[in-house]
Amino acid sequence: MLTLIKKIFAKKTITEEADPIIENHNPNFVTDPAKIIHLLSQIEAETAFCSIELQGSGETYTSHIMEVQADKQKILLDELVPSSGNTRLRQCKELKLTTFLNNIHLSISLTDISPAESLGEHFFNAPLPKRIYYPQRRTSPRIAISAYNLTFQGTSNRTHFTIGGIVCDISRSGIGLIVNSSNSRLIRGDQLNNCTLTLPNDIAIHFDLIIRSSKPYSNSRTKLLVGGHFNQLKSIKEQNQLEQFFALVERSQIRQKKDY
Repeated sequence: MLTLIKKIFAKKTITEEADPIIENHNPNFVTDPAKIIHLLSQIEAETAFCSIELQGSGETYTSHIMEVQADKQKILLDELVPSSGNTRLRQCKELKLTTFLNNIHLSISLTDISPAESLGEHFFNAPLPKRIYYPQRRTSPRIAISAYNLTFQGTSNRTHFTIGGIVCDISRSGIGLIVNSSNSRLIRGDQLNNCTLTLPNDIAIHFDLIIRSSKPYSNSRTKLLVGGHFNQLKSIKEQNQLEQFFALVERSQIRQKKDY
């Protein structure tokens, strides 16, 4: 079981800019305090496990955010698994937490961590972070559309395999796909040619797709989450049809947020 957890939360290096001037203008970082609290609350509610890395340790641990206390400007973090990480964390007092939120890789550095106990339950306190690495493209946001069950198919220019999958999110510039990893073998930089995205009412959109990311999907060992950028949409008519569909789901999402 431990081996499986380690594979699921495999270590992934994330480059973070060190220059504070760059960070303030880097859309990959969330620095607004209200948005940071919102993201942390989402992680608490929607993420069962987070991957934890400790300085000086090659081990990858798991934990989860137990509670976000906005009024006290801190979060409560459950003890680490394996438990050997708890001793190391008490010594180093800092960690890097990584997880996926809305299918986007997210990373948080936490410092000044201290152990705590309440009613016999052991956990850790950490001040709210000053920033969160969350590379959502603000100029072209992705909208989850799994409920539409849209299908996709294309051919890899490298392996010549036919790749089929379900579209999980969409933006004006690209799509996210869930594909079977056993025959896809997709890596960043690949191009899928002669792609077909089938919209509602059997509207077919044709294009090539440049792969920007490829990683395991959720806890699955047989599926990949693939993100790609549209290249060469085949006609103005299809561009307009795709834009109309995106505008439709975007308005639907806005209405749902207002209702909520």
